[in-house]
Amino acid sequence: MSFLEVQHINTGYGKKQVLFDVDLIVEEGETVLLIGSNGSGKSTLFKAIYGIVPVWNSIDRGRVLFNTIDITNTKNHSLIKKGLMYVPQKNELFEDMTIEQNLEMSLLHLNNKKETSNRVQEVYSQIDILANNKKQIAAQLSGGERKLLSLGTVLANRPKMVLYDEPLAGLSGNNVSMVLKWLQAIKENGTTLVIIEHRIKELMAIANKVVGLKLGRRNTEALDNIDRIKSFML
Repeated sequence: MSFLEVQHINTGYGKKQVLFDVDLIVEEGETVLLIGSNGSGKSTLFKAIYGIVPVWNSIDRGRVLFNTIDITNTKNHSLIKKGLMYVPQKNELFEDMTIEQNLEMSLLHLNNKKETSNRVQEVYSQIDILANNKKQIAAQLSGGERKLLSLGTVLANRPKMVLYDEPLAGLSGNNVSMVLKWLQAIKENGTTLVIIEHRIKELMAIANKVVGLKLGRRNTEALDNIDRIKSFML
C-alpha cells in the first residue's frame, strides 16, 4: 500500500474548478517534486490533501489516503497528529511572535509543556541561527532565517511526511545551500517529502520522482523518470 495515495481529486474555489481528476502516489521515504507553471494547481493539491479546500464529490469518489487511512476532508489540525505536515510558501509563521514562540505554537497539539520544551531545545541544538536569535520577532527575520524557522518547525514535529511549498523561493545562493542541507537531513531521517519548487535543478540530488501538473491535470507529457530529467540537465 502506498504511503500517500490521492485518487480522482476534483476541487476548486467556489464554483471555479482548479483540479480535474488528479491522482498521485507517493511511497514511504520518497522525495517527490511536484512541478508545473503558476496556476497549474500545485498548491491547491496540497490544500486538498490537507483538508484546507474540500475534495468535491465525484463519480469516482475522490479520496486521499495517508498511511492506509482515509483522510479525505479531514480537518488539518488533526493531520499533524497523524504525522502529516504542510508548510505553505507564505503565511506559515506568526509574524508578531518570536522564533521561540513560533516553534512552541507549532507543537501546541502535543499539549505537553515538558515535551514541547525538549523539542524546541533539540531544534536549537541543530540550527544555531535560531538558537542565537530565539527572541527575535518573525516579521524582522531575513528570507533565509524565515525558511530556517519553517524547517525548525518541521524538525520539532518529527513528521512522517511533509508537504513543502517552495522551500527555496526568494533565497540567495548561500541560503539555498543551507536549506538544501536541512532538507537532505530530513530525508535521511526517513521523512517522506513532497515538494513544490520551480528551482528544480537544485533539488535533483534528493529527488526520487517528478510529477507534473498542467492546467489542473496530471501532465502526461512531463518526464516522470528522474534519471532522464537529470540527463537533460547535464
